[in-house]
Amino acid sequence: MGLLAGVLVVLVVLLAAAVAALLVQRATYARSQAELRASEERFRQLTEHAPVMIWTSRPDTSMDYFNRRCLDFTGLPMEGLLGTGWLDAVHPDDVQKCRAVYMPAFEHRSAFQMEYRIRSAAGTYKWVLDLGVPNYDAVGGFTGYIGTTIDITDRRNSEDALRESEAILQSSTRRIHDLAGRLIVSQESERARVARDLHDDLSQQLAGLSIALSSLKRRASTTEGASRIEDEIAVLQSRAFEAAEHVRLISHGLHPTALEHVGLVAALSSHCAELQRHRGLEVSFAATGSFAATNDETALCLYRVAQEALRNVVTHAGARRVEVRLLDEGDRIELTIADDGKGFHIVDARDRNRGLGLISMSERVKLVGGTVSVTTEINRGTTVHVHLARPVAA
Repeated sequence: MGLLAGVLVVLVVLLAAAVAALLVQRATYARSQAELRASEERFRQLTEHAPVMIWTSRPDTSMDYFNRRCLDFTGLPMEGLLGTGWLDAVHPDDVQKCRAVYMPAFEHRSAFQMEYRIRSAAGTYKWVLDLGVPNYDAVGGFTGYIGTTIDITDRRNSEDALRESEAILQSSTRRIHDLAGRLIVSQESERARVARDLHDDLSQQLAGLSIALSSLKRRASTTEGASRIEDEIAVLQSRAFEAAEHVRLISHGLHPTALEHVGLVAALSSHCAELQRHRGLEVSFAATGSFAATNDETALCLYRVAQEALRNVVTHAGARRVEVRLLDEGDRIELTIADDGKGFHIVDARDRNRGLGLISMSERVKLVGGTVSVTTEINRGTTVHVHLARPVAA
């Protein structure tokens, strides 16, 4: 009996200890549950008053909470958004894009963001940005996602308007360049026509007049009063010759036929020599390389750019000396016109619409795939540099 009583006492003590442990565990669990409920309540209170839309999900991707901002934004009740109900409010064209973003993110438990359209309370679709991050409990267990949703409609509309404006600007720029190219081609065609008319008609008539006056001068030398008539005829003959020379220069300026007959190098050399002879300006010209394979379009472009640059030197630079250099380096052609004149402010010239010559040169060179750069400094001269990929004659 004594042994049995001892065993019973031990069993009672153990049972009491077990009961006490269970009571302590239950009390601890109750406290944990109370703390969890309190934490959840604090979370709800915080999110309900947050100025942004907030949501949470379960580990299986289904939504289990949306704050008041979400409900107000969509105009839907909580029941309409929970689970996968929120996808019914997403624009049909964006549903698959959303799934393609957040499904892999849930699988890898990584943060994600996505932009999509969702139907608002007003019945219109608005652009939103969703940001989601994985959520874990105190022991590291994955409990789902918590995220925010931000209305970015204004930003998207601004971006769309900007893209549209850029597209319109690019289209307008292309049309302007195309128009500039057609204008230059038309201008060259008209110049060639006027040059032919001057050379074939007016120039020949003036030359014939000069010859007739010369013949008349010889016959007048045998008549009475010939001296006075001869002097007058000599003046007319001189004027006719000057007019014929002037027409020749105009014709050459309008359409440089030398390009067709002797090529770019000889035509530029002749133009520089003629400019020096008639303008009293020291003009040096040098060409390095072979330009025999340069096509007509590029040769005309280089000639016109040099012609325009030299005209600017004569008209505006007040220079004493100018150098013209042509360089063929195999894969590219470079043209340089450098003067020792007074220089100018490029920006000021453009603001006062005095930079049309520079614009003309730039557009010409763009048409053959090249670039133009202008370097200038007050009282330090101006350099025009043209760079072209070397073309091959057609």
